[in-house]
Amino acid sequence: MKSNNQRDQVTKFFQHNPIEDPLYLKKYVKEHPDHKMAWYLLGREYTAQGKAGKAAYCFAQAGEIYEAFEQQKIVLEEPLPLNLTNPKLLKEAAAVEARQSQSRRRRKWLPYLMMFILLLLPAGMDLAKSDGLERMFDSAEQPVAGGAVGTHTEIQVDNPGLKLYFSDGDWGKKLQQILQPPVRRTGESVIMDAPPSKDGQWKEWYRSVSPLLSVEHTGTVGNQAVLKYYQAQICACEVVDSSKLVPIIQAWMHDREEAIILQSAIQAYQSKTGGLPDIPQQLTMPYPDNLLPGLTPQMKEAFPAALQKVAELSSGKAPKVPNVTGGTTAEHTQQLNEEKVLAASSSQSNASPDPFKEPLRIVIDTEQHQLAVVSGDFILRRYPVGLGGNKTPEGDFIISEKVRNPNGRSNGEFGSRGMTLSDTLYAIHGTNKPSSVGKDESHGCVRMLQKDVEELYNMVPGQTKVTIGKGVLPPSVTGEGMGAGGGIPQQAIGLPLETKDNNPNKKYKWLD
Repeated sequence: MKSNNQRDQVTKFFQHNPIEDPLYLKKYVKEHPDHKMAWYLLGREYTAQGKAGKAAYCFAQAGEIYEAFEQQKIVLEEPLPLNLTNPKLLKEAAAVEARQSQSRRRRKWLPYLMMFILLLLPAGMDLAKSDGLERMFDSAEQPVAGGAVGTHTEIQVDNPGLKLYFSDGDWGKKLQQILQPPVRRTGESVIMDAPPSKDGQWKEWYRSVSPLLSVEHTGTVGNQAVLKYYQAQICACEVVDSSKLVPIIQAWMHDREEAIILQSAIQAYQSKTGGLPDIPQQLTMPYPDNLLPGLTPQMKEAFPAALQKVAELSSGKAPKVPNVTGGTTAEHTQQLNEEKVLAASSSQSNASPDPFKEPLRIVIDTEQHQLAVVSGDFILRRYPVGLGGNKTPEGDFIISEKVRNPNGRSNGEFGSRGMTLSDTLYAIHGTNKPSSVGKDESHGCVRMLQKDVEELYNMVPGQTKVTIGKGVLPPSVTGEGMGAGGGIPQQAIGLPLETKDNNPNKKYKWLD
């Protein structure tokens, strides 16, 4: 059946001979966006027309086909047009100049049409050893490369020019932003992403953020850039080892988590008092006004910027940056804002802006016996919990009280941390019965393992919204990222204790 389909493709392709009708290629790749050879051939056509930007995009889509036939890495010699991925571009591309002779066109296309045929032939037919074909391939035009490019197999992690960008589900758009003028970059830009949930509605940050691809700006004449792939699913090719990037990305993730914790605490203070804090210490007041137990030095340094961000969010006005034509565009504003962050003299100077936009919330799924810390459609943490079946109330609550060592003990029935839900007798707390986690054995409260409840206590400030219900979280991936630190307790969020957040004057009688 596969061979018949391949023969049908060849027959259909030559019914619209691109030697005579090059516009057919544009239509063909639109109808067959996964056909890498067609993208390669279209890229060659754009190269002949002098449209290097469009050719570069086509070669990037061709991936390993380009690299196999050109015997070099994909090279982008100039920034891509911002709307290059728009399908309308394929309709708008002009035909080859009329003064090109038909014979010249036949000579130019013949080698690549033969490549197309070879791609569609069954894999068992080894025609590449034919002397005739070898001579034919030797006569093929070479793309404009601007110099030889060596093979890149690893990244120097101490390179100060290394920058990290979160793709937010659209790495192609992020790639265009990185290559878009007027910004000139040097060094390497890595595009990352978090895996989607099984239902496609969430980004599962807690399962780790991974590099997808990178653009290395060589600094040569023409602002040449080299693409490197780290995930086979986006190129179906031999990928580059990303092990040296792992600690860098983990450090970036930790920084972003601290940033959203700080932002959430400022917004919680605003919700509780009606105003914004003046100094970081107002977020770490003693019980009962405690929002967080303390702030790391990095969080204190970032306080002014976080405060400004919350103030702008509260006003409902985001600053707009004029583009080169005098107007404003959301994409251009986002790009320039990213550049501003990249240029900042802080620990975040090598990373993109926060992927998290909304304050932290807690979502508890009673069917899965799991608690998640979320921001927008990101799931930052996921913990197993013990519940009480029908005794556990469903609905929306807030954390109205946070207390360390409830009833003066860290190993009592409520464990080492407790968080009251909307001034009721229900709470999220630790337990001295860890075997009950994952079951319906409580009297309505939410039980957590000690390492998990202590990280949760550090992450979510007082006033955090809590939603309890059935089916409110996507199915989890067994064994991936569950628990404190995304499944790595050593990487759990830890905050210094800079306040008195215990309450020895109260005897807690939560329902447990």
